[in-house]
Amino acid sequence: MDNNKVERLEQEDFIGFWRRVLATILDLIVILIPAVIVYWIFNSLAISLHSEIPIILEYIFFVVFDIFMIVRFGGTPGKLILKIKIINEQGNYPTLKEALVRNIFRIISLVISMVIGVSLYDFTIISTYFALWAPLANDLSKILGSIMLVDYLFVALNPRKRALHDMMAGTYVVDKSAI
Repeated sequence: MDNNKVERLEQEDFIGFWRRVLATILDLIVILIPAVIVYWIFNSLAISLHSEIPIILEYIFFVVFDIFMIVRFGGTPGKLILKIKIINEQGNYPTLKEALVRNIFRIISLVISMVIGVSLYDFTIISTYFALWAPLANDLSKILGSIMLVDYLFVALNPRKRALHDMMAGTYVVDKSAI
């Protein structure tokens, strides 16, 4: 795509708040059964190995999956079903760096959730150590939740319907037919 592709898009080509919400709901529906299976496998491994490592790997797996989908296909399953694409300023799918920056709030949230989740187990020094951090992680998750809410509200307030994470990464969420 040429460098001026995004500049030539019309305002209606950018995807707004409610279509993004619908894409997220579709993500949850599509990913729910595989996620439950992955959860069951990794947690069974954790219990049988008496180790937190499979649980930590489970969290990493979901981050890697999300980043992979964005870099390789330009969106998560819900976005792809709705014919929505995530593109960068050149009109291409985001690079690995752009996808990581775009998902920074989600990555931080997942790390906080991982600390809380692993602290619930009593396997090794890792869960004991995480248990020390769990109260702080719980408080941080509340703060991060507020930040993420503001992040998503940017979509409603921005003419190109960009969330804060889109601005940070230099990405746009657009209708597939526009590109």
